[in-house]
Order: sequence, then C-alpha cells, then structure tokens
Amino acid sequence: MTVQSAQLVLPISIDPDATWAHWVSRLETEHLESAVQQVASARDQGVFVWGGAGEGKSHLLQASCAAQSASVRYIPTGAVLEYPPEAVLEAAEHESLVVIDDIHLLSEHRIWQEGVFHCFNRCMQNSTPFLVSARTAPSGLNSFLPDLQSRLSLLSVFKLPVWSDADFETLLVRLADARGLSFTPEVARFLGLRIRRTPADAERIIRSIDESSLVEQRAPTIPFLKTLGY
Repeated sequence: MTVQSAQLVLPISIDPDATWAHWVSRLETEHLESAVQQVASARDQGVFVWGGAGEGKSHLLQASCAAQSASVRYIPTGAVLEYPPEAVLEAAEHESLVVIDDIHLLSEHRIWQEGVFHCFNRCMQNSTPFLVSARTAPSGLNSFLPDLQSRLSLLSVFKLPVWSDADFETLLVRLADARGLSFTPEVARFLGLRIRRTPADAERIIRSIDESSLVEQRAPTIPFLKTLGY
C-alpha cells in the first residue's frame, strides 16, 4: 500500500487488525461490502461511506487497501493537513485506488478542498476509483466547495448501519478470539450491554480486558469483568 508521495514520507499508521478477516459482515452491510470490493477492483467509479465516529469507517477503508496487491494511495485526512495537498496527492491518479479517510475534516481547509477536487478530476480522466469516508453524507458537506461537493455526490453513497445486539456480540467474540481470549455468548452479551456500541470502543475495551486478564491470570468471566467496573 502506498503511504507516501514522491516527495514526502507521511506520518501514516495502518492498523494491522483492520482487515476483512476482522470485519463483521452483516446483512445490512452486504451491498456496501460488494460496492467497496468492486471499487477496489476498478469496476466502479467510487464509493462514499459515512457514519458516526468509531463506527468502522477507517476499518472498512484500510481493509480495502490491505486486500490490494497493487499500490494504493491511502490518505487519513487528520494526519496530513499540515502538508501541502499538491505533494500528498501528487500522481495519485496513477495508483490503483485513491482512499481518503475522514474527508469531512477538510471543512475549514479550502486549499485542501481545491487539491482534492483537482485530484478527483485527474482520477476520473484516468479511470482511477475513489473510496471516501466522512461523518456525513456528501449533501451535508455544506462548507465544501460546491464543485467538490458535486464530485463527491457522483460516488455511490452508503451509510454504515447501527449495530444490532447479535452482530455487536459477534464482533466482541471475534475481537476477543483474535487476542486469545475466550468469550462465551453470556460474557459477550453482558459486555455488549455495558459499553458504547462502536467497533473502536469494542477494540479498546477488549485490549484493556486482555491486559487485565494477563496481569490477574484470570479468564474473562462475568465476575471478572465486574471487578473491572463493567
């Protein structure tokens, strides 16, 4: 995956767990997953996925990057705003895929908006697909340049759905299993009712439970989780 331009080494970190293997597929996300995979294989112009903080947008985008054998330009907006857009976006249209995470953070950065607009046009001319995430749909990016907002509206737009009880418990079990923890359905249900229902919070809390379990040399049972304040 490309994480630098021809001129800059960018401060970009990729979550090694953000893969399709760790993604919980749901009935409500099947169309989104299909669209993203079509974009990653250059069979579609692009996808715009939106949802609240911590709901899995970055995981989805990074998983798409990780699945690529060809080079990808992954741009986590919050990490690159202090750099000139022309350097970060240089020759991006020659990649197999351009991925911009948290594009809503450009709301107060007109120069960056102009840079992305021109990059989008170059990518369209070169048939390079775009994969974008934000906390609002394109129609909600009211502080964006109208031309850029219009370009983003051309992408297939999907909203990440709210997690059901069963799907979120599946996520908890899978995250625990990845760390060598064994969560029974009862433990997953107990924890799922007591934490914020986002993948980001789930990952943070499972990591904390894993660390406490190692220190205390105890299995993640409900009594043990209660000692941790859950």
